[in-house]
Amino acid sequence: MITELLAMLAEGAPAGSVTVPWWLRFGVLVYGVLLVAAFMIYAQTTHQRPWNVLWVLVIAFVPILGALCYFVVQSVDYRRQNDKPVKGRAETMAPEEYGAGGSEAPR
Repeated sequence: MITELLAMLAEGAPAGSVTVPWWLRFGVLVYGVLLVAAFMIYAQTTHQRPWNVLWVLVIAFVPILGALCYFVVQSVDYRRQNDKPVKGRAETMAPEEYGAGGSEAPR
């Protein structure tokens, strides 16, 4: 399919000219970046056995949408497994209370 598209584009172009349109080059660049990012996250994540091979196939053979689906599913899964982060002292106290820290002598 892609070879036929490129052959059709090349028919009307003069010899030696660039035949690949800018949007196709941009799409391939986006696909490559998403593919690398998705496989980096995949390598750092543990998966259940049947999903192991299925995610590799989805990421590799469904351009752009496969990687985006993987990101969404992993984000939802991560948030379900982990509790909300506990707020620290600086986030729960007023700036005046946190800055004083109780160590200064009263004026």
